[in-house]
Amino acid sequence: MSKLIPERPLYQKERLIVGYPTLAVFALLFLVRMLANHVLDETDSLLLKLLAILTVFVLPITVFLMLRGQGYGRVLRLRAPRVSHLPLLIFAFFALISGCILLSLLCGGIDSLGNSATTYEDAFAPDPLYGICMAVVLAILPAILEEFFFRGVVVAEYERRGGVRACLMSALLFSLCHFDLRNLPVYLFSGVLFVLVLLATDSLFATVLLHMCYNIVSLFGQRYLNAFYDITGSIELFLFLLILILLLSLLLFFRSAAKLYRLRAQGGQGDPRRAVPWNVQFYTILDALCDPPVILCILISIAGFIFL
Repeated sequence: MSKLIPERPLYQKERLIVGYPTLAVFALLFLVRMLANHVLDETDSLLLKLLAILTVFVLPITVFLMLRGQGYGRVLRLRAPRVSHLPLLIFAFFALISGCILLSLLCGGIDSLGNSATTYEDAFAPDPLYGICMAVVLAILPAILEEFFFRGVVVAEYERRGGVRACLMSALLFSLCHFDLRNLPVYLFSGVLFVLVLLATDSLFATVLLHMCYNIVSLFGQRYLNAFYDITGSIELFLFLLILILLLSLLLFFRSAAKLYRLRAQGGQGDPRRAVPWNVQFYTILDALCDPPVILCILISIAGFIFL
């Protein structure tokens, strides 16, 4: 037990401000979802959805970066992915798709097949332009803004006391902000995988690309998932193949990540922010969870579970 709960070390308390823009994102998301459910009609234009997502993320991000001052952009990993990152991204994509489908089935049963996100596979049929606009508003733009905030701002702030805390807090806040209790494990799994991709590639744009691909497949890939299920002919074989894909892709993903870490270490590009003792990370995780804005975010998410 002493290994799991170490003695509290001496360390200087942090002045965390990332909880306040996070609280703003949660509060704005809650208000937007309430309006969408009880005031706005389902047929409202994509323009309203576009304005909503821009308001939810762009305003808190802008205020936060203004408070942090100049030079903060350097720690957000605003680097383009390299060709050497491509295998890792491919393995991460297959792990993400198979893992999210399996978790969705585990949480919602066979009737929830493919419904970890809303599907719009017929949007291109009557109006290709509308389908493209839908992909931009519901898949591409959310991926950019969510990654910039949860894997950019949140990870950069919490990583100063270790990668474990950054991964945990980013994935937790990302999953809670969707206000979907049934699919909470789906968002937790994807949130952790996005952070692992970020740390392995050292590129925020790599996670944006992965997130966009996942969102687009979730929106327009229902018919292909159904076809795959029909080919297998049984739920047992379907689940077996999904589990096999997940395990193989995770194995290859971690091997690719280890290779990238070795290459960076050999090039003298190690990151001292990750070399934080476990006992320090353990108690700074507790500090982060007890931060008043984070507690309010958790309360808002509980309200979302109940009312949304």
